[in-house]
Amino acid sequence: MHYKVFPATEPGSLEKFRVLRLTSLKVDPSLFCSTYECEITFTPEMWMKRLTSPFRRTFIATVKDKEENNGETWVGMVTILGPSGLITATLEPLERAGVGADWDMYMVVGMWVHPEHRGRGLGTRLVREGLEWARTNMDPKNNTEGRRDKMVLLQVLDRNASGRALYQKAGFSDLTSITPNEEGHMWMSLKVA
Repeated sequence: MHYKVFPATEPGSLEKFRVLRLTSLKVDPSLFCSTYECEITFTPEMWMKRLTSPFRRTFIATVKDKEENNGETWVGMVTILGPSGLITATLEPLERAGVGADWDMYMVVGMWVHPEHRGRGLGTRLVREGLEWARTNMDPKNNTEGRRDKMVLLQVLDRNASGRALYQKAGFSDLTSITPNEEGHMWMSLKVA
């Protein structure tokens, strides 16, 4: 099998992205802060905004089986939110703990690889692409005179050992100053230059 990772920025990607995201919410509902029931109601405009917003970038993993000529199947994704795409309420636990006040904050959301394609390095490739986008992105919210350092954050279920291992392998570390929320989501961070 041949895998490819690329940014999903084309409007023609909309339906494939929608199907992949809804599949992830059905297959692994406990891994996400959203639900299938919520997102199935999204309008095409809402889905389009997710793909075309300049304040976020979604990367897709596809597979092409050498014996088939049916094109590529979308099997994984990750989205990185820039500072202008973050919801202030999401950052409140960080602010209370004094984390990131002097940093441009980015966040990994929606990380998922189909179970049939796990263990092949796709998660690592997706996260690396997202980190590179965060490293090079110039967000208008924090476009100040001096260049500020960047911190990439994420939340992962404490009981999701494979997810935590993936993020640790990519360089993330636990933010122990912030206690996990009621559902058991803990914070991890990585500083990028």
